[in-house]
Amino acid sequence: MKRLVLPALLALAATGCMRSKASLIRPDEEAAKCELVQALMREQVPQQLLAGLASDEDDAPSQVLVFVRRPEEAMLERLFASDEPTCGGANYKVVQNITTDAVVLYLQPRVGGYIYDAQRAAPDELSLGGEAKGAVMKSEGGAWVSSSI
Repeated sequence: MKRLVLPALLALAATGCMRSKASLIRPDEEAAKCELVQALMREQVPQQLLAGLASDEDDAPSQVLVFVRRPEEAMLERLFASDEPTCGGANYKVVQNITTDAVVLYLQPRVGGYIYDAQRAAPDELSLGGEAKGAVMKSEGGAWVSSSI
């Protein structure tokens, strides 16, 4: 019986029944997440953090890492499913792993949107703690609208 497992998996892969993680990512979901991040990066606190990073770095875009914070489970979950999110702005790029100081956005789900925290952090300084800096919700028109807390 065990000998049949490998040939069966190979047959499924050859016929297209098995999918890689990347093929399961829906582009429209990733685009909606990118719109959320771009709305947050226009806010005052993330802009101040980006300005501080820009003065410390060369001309390369600053790194931005985005997590969904789930404190009840003591867990951080990456917002983007793809290994290399194609999201950014004129002076930042969203990444899955930071290599230098970066802007880290922590989103915590709430009805209709998220509360968020933005911090400057090094790769070894990620945490579940922090105070909410604002909230973001979807408007009736479908755009992300933020407010301070």
